[in-house]
Order: sequence, then structure tokens, then C-alpha cells
Amino acid sequence: MWSMLGHKRDHAMLPKSWNEADSYLMASIVGATRAFKMGKVMIYGANGYTGKLLSERALSTGMDFVLGGRTRDLLQSAAAALRTPYRVFGLDDPGRIDSSLQGITVLMNCAGPFSRTAEPLIEACIRTGTHYLDASVELETYVLAEQHDLSAKGANVMLLPGCGGSVATFGCLVGRALQHIDNVQRVDLALHVSGSMSRGSAITASEGISAACLQRHGGKLVAQDATNTATFDFADGRGPVTCVPVTLPDIVTIHKFFGVQNIRTFANASGDAFPTGDLNALPDGPTAEHRAANQYDAAIIVTAVDGEVSRAAVRLLNGYTLIAIASVEAARRVLVGDVQSGFQTSATLFGFDFIGTASLA
Repeated sequence: MWSMLGHKRDHAMLPKSWNEADSYLMASIVGATRAFKMGKVMIYGANGYTGKLLSERALSTGMDFVLGGRTRDLLQSAAAALRTPYRVFGLDDPGRIDSSLQGITVLMNCAGPFSRTAEPLIEACIRTGTHYLDASVELETYVLAEQHDLSAKGANVMLLPGCGGSVATFGCLVGRALQHIDNVQRVDLALHVSGSMSRGSAITASEGISAACLQRHGGKLVAQDATNTATFDFADGRGPVTCVPVTLPDIVTIHKFFGVQNIRTFANASGDAFPTGDLNALPDGPTAEHRAANQYDAAIIVTAVDGEVSRAAVRLLNGYTLIAIASVEAARRVLVGDVQSGFQTSATLFGFDFIGTASLA
């Protein structure tokens, strides 16, 4: 399970199918047998790669959901394959968005870049009383959620960006570590990404390359030197590896929900994780076999005020597989009433075991 300093790491086989992955999910996610309450989920951006994975996962769990998106032909094709209702609407008409969300309890936004989709959908969810969840790892989404925190609370609406991916993972990893550590000085986080990206993820990542590299220092978001690398051991057999600074949204969530004042985020890539060339020519995303062969890792280093250093690491399912499984589970929990209004994060909302053995490879 979780690999803390001095503890042996558990290496299990990676689930090769949704059904096999369910055994991991059932072992670690609390309340998985509860029935759905009356409520409907909309998966927006359902014709994209991540949206398709979430839709397939939602269908396999018996969730009541509809598809949403901007392109009729693609959405109609996806809906026909799943035998699921769909609603076509863009994001330039607030009234149209509001009417399209009628009867929806939870909106799951999978449409990137989230810098273009999160704000109109967050605002529409607040107007219509719909809980907002997404699959974003873009900093701007979390800044928006924080800015809309009070208005969401006033409308009794929850904003839960990054409900099932690396943000949920780091929240659980940090939450577990901080149970044993007092007076934290700094938390450093690193994500190891293996295997290929989806076309949409690659395009979004390329658009963010020119953005400033940020860290949390003294409670404030400030620039981080892009040449300031750090060494992490992901406990994956490679030993200590060099990780480069990147801007991850955990500089918002770990600060807000755990009160950590100094946070740095890093990444390490292997294989063709960050493609080059004509990104529009890439396939939709990695195949199921490719995902099964390329798992992710997460690691943290926690430094206490007295200088004591603690480390933790976990091996994960491939990021896309993890997002699909955990995001649908997050939506299910919201449907059965696991809700707090305003800006929230999965680790503190659902508990530090939300991403546990369900995400181990």
C-alpha cells in the first residue's frame, strides 16, 4: 500500500480490465456498495479521450448519466455507442448552458483546455444548483474554484476540481503523512508520468509550457526557478531520479486544505510521455494495453521545522485509468450525499483512503 520511509512497498499486478480494477476499488473505497440516490450525472466533453473513458466506466457501474458536448456529430456517435442520452451545447451562451443543466445533479467536466471551459461551467453550476466536478490538472481551474468558493457556498453547490487524478492522490498521500508530523516547514511533491498522452492532454500541456513555473512560498504563489531540479525516489526500482519543476495545482489544494505554507511541485517522465512534433496528428490516446503497461508514481518529501525529513511514495494505475475509475467513484459519492458546499478536494472530503490500494499497480 502506501510506502512510507522505512516501510516495504507493495507491488501487485496492474488491473487489465475494468472488472479486475474493481477488486482494487472495492478493497479501498469506503461505501462502494451504497445504492445511488435519485440523481443524474452529465459528462461534458464526452467525445474526448478522457470523457470516453469516464463514460465507459460510468456505464459499467450502472450510473444514470447523460453525455454533453459542443460537437453534435461526435457526441451523437458516442451516445449511440453507449445507448445513452446526450445534450449538445456550447459555452458562449449562459442561458443555453443553464437550460442544458436542468435535471442534472452532478456535472463532470472533461472538456479541456479547462482554462476555456471551467469558468462558464462553474458559474452555470452555481446558478443552477449543480455540483461541479472535473478532471483538470490546470492551475487556473483551482484558482477559479477558490475565487468562487463563497458564491458556491451561498448556492449550496460543491466545486470539486481534479476529483479523481493526481490532485486526489497527492491529497491522500500528504494527508496520511501529516497525521504523523507536526510543524511542517515544506512539502515537495513529484509525479512520475509514463507512457503516451492523449492528443488533447498533449495540446493543453504544450499551451502551458510558456507559463511561469510557480511554487507556494510563505503562503504566496511566487515564481520557481525552472532549473531548480530535485531528486525523488519513487520506490519503483529506479532509485533516486532527477525531477524538474512544474506548476501543479497542488500548490493551491495542499495550501488551502492542509495549511502548508511552502510547496514545490515536480515531474519526471519516461517513454514518450511528452510528445513533440505535430500534436494534432497524435491518436486520441493510449490503448488499454498501453495504459496497462505504463503506470504512474507519486512521491512526497515532507520537511519539518526541526529539519526532520519524511518521505512517502505510491505506485499508481496509469493516470487515465485512475482518473476514470476514481472520478466516477467521486461522482457516485456525491450522488449519495457526500457533499460539502464550496471549493473542496477529494482527500479531505472522502478521506485519505480514497486513493489507496484502488490505485496501486
